[in-house]
Amino acid sequence: MAQVLAKPGDVRHGFSYIVQFNHDFGRITGIAATIKGNILLCDYDKKNLILVDSFGSYLKKLEIDSEPYDIAVTSQNIGYITLPNSRSVLQIDPDRMVVIFKAKCNDTSTTVSCVSAVPKTGRDFSENVSAFFDVKIDGFSYAVAVKHNQL
Repeated sequence: MAQVLAKPGDVRHGFSYIVQFNHDFGRITGIAATIKGNILLCDYDKKNLILVDSFGSYLKKLEIDSEPYDIAVTSQNIGYITLPNSRSVLQIDPDRMVVIFKAKCNDTSTTVSCVSAVPKTGRDFSENVSAFFDVKIDGFSYAVAVKHNQL
């Protein structure tokens, strides 16, 4: 049983997956699968993203400047990672582990914690929206859409 931890001891996601990870993880807070079937992990404590294949073999690591919290990969294979401690969001190519874009909010009362990908269904709404972020401003939460893969 694998577990993704939001806070030490709190299970955010749990799933059964028979695989042996041979990697020194810190605290994994986010997990997503890429179009190629690789698994992308957010290592909060070590401030990096780890890419493993479907058998758990290490492929790549991307070191970042803040603690990654959550991740979602869209049907266009674009990854969005939230960095709540730096009030930032990364847009990445998850299989190449390359940062495409970084958006940061300088307002100290704002943070972005969670992200969810929206499957493309062909309806008018989802044709323009690929993901949603949970943005907290002055204690209130808002769902903010990512349109046309633009932050």
